[in-house]
Amino acid sequence: MNYYKIKNTRAIEVKFLGPTNYRGSRIKITDNYNDKKVSKIFSYCYRTGNVLQQALNILQFNGANVVCRASNKDNYIINIDNWGNEFININELKNI
Repeated sequence: MNYYKIKNTRAIEVKFLGPTNYRGSRIKITDNYNDKKVSKIFSYCYRTGNVLQQALNILQFNGANVVCRASNKDNYIINIDNWGNEFININELKNI
């Protein structure tokens, strides 16, 4: 198979950050596409619960075209198809 025939997507990493003495639980959404890693942290929603679902809701609320999901040892990964005029900057995401 020629790799040019495989759809190119952006891998958005999602990580749960547990509570500390000073902050509650949070979700970190990271994009490594550019030279500089860009991330944004959101408060954890206990009503929704699932970290991946919360990140998916935030990305879709901001216009992300979600293609698929994956995971590795440390992170969940949501692949999106937003390029050109539809490019989404992670640090500009708005919470629901």
